[in-house]
Amino acid sequence: MNQLQGPSETQKLTPPAVKDPVAVTVATYLRHHKILKQRQGFNINTKEKQDFFRYKRCIRALLSDEYKKQQAKQPSLPIIADNAQAQRMFILMIQNQLIQPVKKLKTQEAKQKKAKLEKGVPCLESTTKAVLQPDEYFVWTFTPPNPYLVVYSLLGLVAIFTVILFPLWPFWMRKGVWYLSTCLLGLIGLFFALAIVRLIIYVFTLVFLPSQFWLFPRLFDDCGFFDSFVPLYAWEEPKGKGKKKKARSASEHKHAPAVSSQSEKNTTTATKRATVEEVE
Repeated sequence: MNQLQGPSETQKLTPPAVKDPVAVTVATYLRHHKILKQRQGFNINTKEKQDFFRYKRCIRALLSDEYKKQQAKQPSLPIIADNAQAQRMFILMIQNQLIQPVKKLKTQEAKQKKAKLEKGVPCLESTTKAVLQPDEYFVWTFTPPNPYLVVYSLLGLVAIFTVILFPLWPFWMRKGVWYLSTCLLGLIGLFFALAIVRLIIYVFTLVFLPSQFWLFPRLFDDCGFFDSFVPLYAWEEPKGKGKKKKARSASEHKHAPAVSSQSEKNTTTATKRATVEEVE
């Protein structure tokens, strides 16, 4: 956006005692907005992952037609007609500490600061001043309240009282719960038994066979329940053996041209001899 390309503006963070309800309303609207294209980064100051975004994308979201439509339906959202009003709203969210300015660190900078590096997750560093430039980064320090929190709380209370009043349940309900709990315990026991059996098989093949056998190789992988049981089995080659194979193939590939060139030389020499004999 060209209107954001002016000189940099710096805002000092002066949080009020009570958060402004207008700023909270706008932050709630923007928190998971698709225009922001938020990513997760690791903040080396807070030692936790946070969602971060660029300044220009927040301004773009506040000036979008989608915001105008939502503002018409929700009067608590303020009218934002131009870039200046969007910038003032952004500053208000900073002052209420709903968002915080950060610096995105390069890999070398993160290593120098001994930050925890994770593939695909950039490292961030909090700053005390907010520079309002298009490509400056900010993180969310605000999480909107869950609208279903009251419902979940009521359901939790109902569940607690239901368990407390278990002795007063009808006999058929208590019997059904007993059967259900027994089945669940049986499934858990079966899972542990399966884990022990696959470990025993693996150790046996590790000692007596050149390759190791895994029953349900993805059983403890980070995947879905049904994916954990696919494939049924797999063979695992020793790491040293795989390296030897690679080294052998590389060595063969390296010496192959030399053999070829030697055979070509022999063929050329034989051809020359035949030519000389014909001339004689």
